[in-house]
Amino acid sequence: MSDEPSVDKESDDPCWDVDSVQPSSGSSVSEEEDLSWDIEPVPNPEMSERKQRRIFRDVVAHDPVDLAEPQYQLHRRDQVVVPSALDHACRLLLGRAQDAIYLALDSGNSATELPGIVAEDTLRWHEWEIALALRDITDLRAEHEFNAAASAGPMTDAILEPHQRALDLAHDSIVARVTALERYAAEISGAGAAYRDWQDALRVSHLNDKYLDLVARTAADEHAVIEISSLTEQAAEAARTFRATVQQVSQAAAALALPER
Repeated sequence: MSDEPSVDKESDDPCWDVDSVQPSSGSSVSEEEDLSWDIEPVPNPEMSERKQRRIFRDVVAHDPVDLAEPQYQLHRRDQVVVPSALDHACRLLLGRAQDAIYLALDSGNSATELPGIVAEDTLRWHEWEIALALRDITDLRAEHEFNAAASAGPMTDAILEPHQRALDLAHDSIVARVTALERYAAEISGAGAAYRDWQDALRVSHLNDKYLDLVARTAADEHAVIEISSLTEQAAEAARTFRATVQQVSQAAAALALPER
């Protein structure tokens, strides 16, 4: 990894001046809330946790929300991606990615013995790279829309068409990456439930001999013996289900592997 990015002193860099932010029409209570703003700023995971927390607090306190149009991010572009720098479509995608990461981390914490769990550091790098790409897409999409509106004729349009295709390809690529995160989160969540079921089945199956002895001592009918003996097979089936679920988790996690830095 490269040296940790420098953090400007807050006294020298106001970063986001609350007084300079003009309230937009969406800043008041609207008839229909825009849930795309329900996202968090994304700090560069290469920085220390302390610096990440400080920048995170600063952004939450000063970054405007409910804007009609995204604002170009002038400050700390290498340290954080702010929600106000993303357009509506990109905010929705980042929200999906963050929801998937939080679900994966929560499910992973409840089943730490599961194999194939993607480390939090890796998930945070995915979040950062997704946020960077979405900010670039927002910036270039705004520029493209301006150029398209001011087009002087067919020669300009011919150049703008591949620009639009490039934006579409980039957007589709991020959609695929976010979908892979969501698939992994769903698999790890299901694996956690299967893991707990498997553990409970093993615990219960250890009691089989006691119940069989009880049936033998009380001269119970043969049906009861067969029924209780089947608990072992049920435990084995739970184990098979768990192993299949773990395999699905491993496949989903493989799609999130990052190249060595």
